Amino acid sequence: MRFTVDRDLELFAESVRAALAGWEAPLEPVFGEWQDDRDDVLAARLAAAGWEDLGADPALLGALVAGGVELGRAVAPLSLLDEATLGAPLRVGDRARHGEDRVAGMREATLDGVGTLRGVASAPSYEPVRLEAWGAATLAYLAGLASESVDRAVEHAKSREQFGRPLAALPAVQARLADAALARDGLLLCAWSAASAGSGLAADELAWAGGACCEVTAHVHQVHGAVGFALEGGVHRFHRRAKTVQVWIDAVLRELH
Repeated sequence: MRFTVDRDLELFAESVRAALAGWEAPLEPVFGEWQDDRDDVLAARLAAAGWEDLGADPALLGALVAGGVELGRAVAPLSLLDEATLGAPLRVGDRARHGEDRVAGMREATLDGVGTLRGVASAPSYEPVRLEAWGAATLAYLAGLASESVDRAVEHAKSREQFGRPLAALPAVQARLADAALARDGLLLCAWSAASAGSGLAADELAWAGGACCEVTAHVHQVHGAVGFALEGGVHRFHRRAKTVQVWIDAVLRELH
């Protein structure tokens, strides 16, 4: 599916890509240890592109989605979503993510470098406009994760040969890629719909999106075969981040309802 995006939004997405150029998410986790993938230099580059100015203005949700897709493609730090939309680290119950410099709490080991803190003060009541922006940006981030994952799987399937022909020619591989692409398109539609609706947090879409993105990355793992599960391949980053985002979405929705 092709999506037609206004030229102004395409230009903003290009500026976000330029800010992300040369930055790469950590390849290997340190299981069971505190991790934090925040990057002050990257945050400053995105701020110069206008990223931090988007969360408080409903008229800028389109730009937020355009940039959020690019952040997802790069598996960029989730703190960039929270700071730009909520104006602070995301806090749910007695936990916060990426908040050590702004929220007091005990470091909690994670599997995905999200720097989770526990034992923090009660979560604040976010302004509806900022919560809506967070939801749209999160949907866009998941769409970006799915999009980059599918692109990598398609490239791998075209270049890798099995049984004397490219993987992409095998019906089973084609079916997995089709299912992944369908879910990817659904995520993109949800993100752009949230940007155009402007009617509050897209709770139903968010409830579906986390699992859908995980399904996409699972298909991508299978298309890559054994290399898809090797740390040096890099595909695992997309699945780990998708699962992390899903967990936080579920926590936010439980907190709100």
